[in-house]
Amino acid sequence: MFLKYLVVSFIISGSVLGQSSSSYTDPDNGITFEGYTDPVHNVTYGLVFPPLSQKSTEFIGEIVATSDAKWIGLALSGSMLGDLLVVGWPNGNDIVSTTRFASTYGSPSPYAGPTVTNLASTTVNDTHWKWVFRCQNCTTWTNGSIPVSSEATLAWAYSNVAVAVPSDPNTSFKEHTDFGFFGENYADAHSDNYTSYL
Repeated sequence: MFLKYLVVSFIISGSVLGQSSSSYTDPDNGITFEGYTDPVHNVTYGLVFPPLSQKSTEFIGEIVATSDAKWIGLALSGSMLGDLLVVGWPNGNDIVSTTRFASTYGSPSPYAGPTVTNLASTTVNDTHWKWVFRCQNCTTWTNGSIPVSSEATLAWAYSNVAVAVPSDPNTSFKEHTDFGFFGENYADAHSDNYTSYL
């Protein structure tokens, strides 16, 4: 059994090393993120934090997806279990979001504490949606945290099946239809321009 977990760990580690984040600037809002674009579903994930010296507990996130994506989730330290999960989906011309936490492999429960606010460059159209959000009180959670000064694995979840009630942040949703990992260089994701981005 241990060997099985060891082999899986090496496979995941190898695939993550080949899929690492890089810096990009969104031309619509001028924010420079440290992020990654998944080539299978063409979804971009980006994060930017205040300067490391501020020891802040927040970040700005961005998810850009095609309209085929009915909801997208991020596990901020790379695992579904024991991790802060930030999930968003389109609802009309807006994005509805929720923070969740799972202690078992099942439907994650709503998690109180973080405050997620959509920023002005959030958009929804016929072909794509872009969710740009401020996540406050989001760098630590029950028995976990984002390693803000190093590189670590970040996990994403993708679904082409809509949530049960799109207007309700506490709605239920079915298991993701795909998921994956990439190496997020958190150390390079800090910006002196953070306040102006808000």
